[in-house]
Amino acid sequence: MTMVRALALAAVLLASPIATTVDAQDAKPPEPKGVTTKPMIASAGFPPFRATVNTPIVISGGTVEIEPGGQTGRQRFAVPTYLYVIDGILTTEYEAGPDGTRGAQYHATGQSFMDPGNIWHNHKNGGQKPVKYLIVHIGYPGAPTVQKPEAD
Repeated sequence: MTMVRALALAAVLLASPIATTVDAQDAKPPEPKGVTTKPMIASAGFPPFRATVNTPIVISGGTVEIEPGGQTGRQRFAVPTYLYVIDGILTTEYEAGPDGTRGAQYHATGQSFMDPGNIWHNHKNGGQKPVKYLIVHIGYPGAPTVQKPEAD
């Protein structure tokens, strides 16, 4: 009788989920769903920024909001800087781009651009609502990120 019970117990254990080996590597990885990636839109005259560095870099930045009719004033980024317009239309008046081009560039909601640095400009909002953008500076430890003109 003990043999019958042992065989019955073995049959129950083999049929139960406890006896089934689950191999985690057999599980399928999650599939992407509902993701849209948009490339950076380069500004006219500004090639994509590429550099190889062998020194530590510092990433800093934040969000900037300019009220209707507002402006940053004359400034230049001392380091390569990435901007992404969150809301509104950002107008950037450049004194001279890398190819000598002077004038306005317009960046609408969802657009982004890279400023290679050392080019005098003024960010303005000529719209009826605030413009908001993300700004990311890619610099070196201790280096300034934004320069304003010196007072005369």
